[in-house]
Amino acid sequence: MITNLIRPVLEPHKVTSGYGWRFLNGKQNFHDGIDYINKNDERHVLAITKGVVIYDQDNYDDTLRWTNPTHSAGNMIIMKYNIHGIDYFIRYLHLIHNCVSISDVVEQGDVLGEYADVGYSFGAHLHFDMYLKNWKKVDPTPIMMKGLS
Repeated sequence: MITNLIRPVLEPHKVTSGYGWRFLNGKQNFHDGIDYINKNDERHVLAITKGVVIYDQDNYDDTLRWTNPTHSAGNMIIMKYNIHGIDYFIRYLHLIHNCVSISDVVEQGDVLGEYADVGYSFGAHLHFDMYLKNWKKVDPTPIMMKGLS
């Protein structure tokens, strides 16, 4: 059972948008994850703990960025982690480059890819969201705060 987690971007990090209601372009909407950046513009995306890659979308086409919903997330990786005895599925979105493939087992801190200003995005960032096994969305904030060492 995993209890110690790291943040999905290198330190020093900044959360640019948390989980919950927010205003974006003058409209209120619900943000279902956490957006991270590295303050030094180092864009590596890290595995928060040991896990397995269950999805690797690496076919982003920038010409479809604003017109095709399947390209709204940029490239994406979905990891399966067991955190505090519970299986979670975590999506890493807005990647320009993926470094892993389906069924890869990764260790905490391994580089999964690199985030960028791709997909439906208004600046380079990593969107990090979390689901239970039935794909029920979960607020990652308390889990990340509890698990950070």
